Amino acid sequence: MQNNLAFYEEAYQSLKNSFLFGNLSENTLKEIIDECEEVFWRKGESIEHNAGMKHMYVIIKGRVKITQIDPESGRSLALFLLSEGDIFDVFSLLDGEEHIVFPMPLDNVSLLSIPLPRAREWIETHPEFNKSFLPYLGKQMRALEEFSQSIVFCDTTTRLAKLILKHTDSSDNSNSHYPVKLINNLSHESLAEMIGSVRSVVSTQIQKLKDEGIIISKRGHMAVENLEKLMKKCNVWSA
Repeated sequence: MQNNLAFYEEAYQSLKNSFLFGNLSENTLKEIIDECEEVFWRKGESIEHNAGMKHMYVIIKGRVKITQIDPESGRSLALFLLSEGDIFDVFSLLDGEEHIVFPMPLDNVSLLSIPLPRAREWIETHPEFNKSFLPYLGKQMRALEEFSQSIVFCDTTTRLAKLILKHTDSSDNSNSHYPVKLINNLSHESLAEMIGSVRSVVSTQIQKLKDEGIIISKRGHMAVENLEKLMKKCNVWSA
C-alpha cells in the first residue's frame, strides 16, 4: 500500500477524521491501511451486487448509494448514502449471509478493500475497534428505523423536508443561508430513491419549497434559506 504515498496519506487522514476509526491509535490505523488494497470506482460504474460478500470496503473519498431494486418494476430504493469513513457491507460482515444490494458510486470513489474473512479476524483481534464499531452499527440501525417510519407515517413533502433537514448544517449561516451537505448536488432521481418516491414528484416538491422561500436549489446546488419553515415542514420546532 505504501507504494502510493499520496493515497496512503489520504487514507490515513480520512480514517483519522471518521466516526468509526477516529479513536484508534496511529499505529493501529496504519496497520489497517497496510493490510488493505486500494480500489477505485468510477462515477456511475456498475458494481457487483455481491461485492460486499467478498470484501469489506472502507470509503476514503466520494459517495456511494446503497440501493435495492424491485426486479419486476425496476424501481430502486436507496437504503444508505455512504461517504468518507463508512464501511460496506455491514450486514455481510456480521453474518456472512447473502445480502443483495447494489452499490452505486455517485462520484469517483476511492476505497480500501480487505477480504471479508480477514476483516472479521481483524475485528476479533482488535477489541478497541468495538468501542466505535458498536455505536456505528447502532447509528446504521437507527437510520433504517427512521427511514421505515418515515415511509409508513409521513407524506412525500415531509419525507423530503426531513431528508434535507438531516443534511443541513444549521451551525453555518455565514452566507445568509444554511449549506446542505452530502445530498446538495444529487439528482432529483437520487433524492426520490432516498425517500421512496419518484423523480417527477420530488421535482414538484422541490419547486414548492423554492416557491415558499424555504430552499435555494439551482445548477446542482442546494441550500436552506429559511430553517424555521423547513423545521415546521418536518414537524420539528426550534427551541
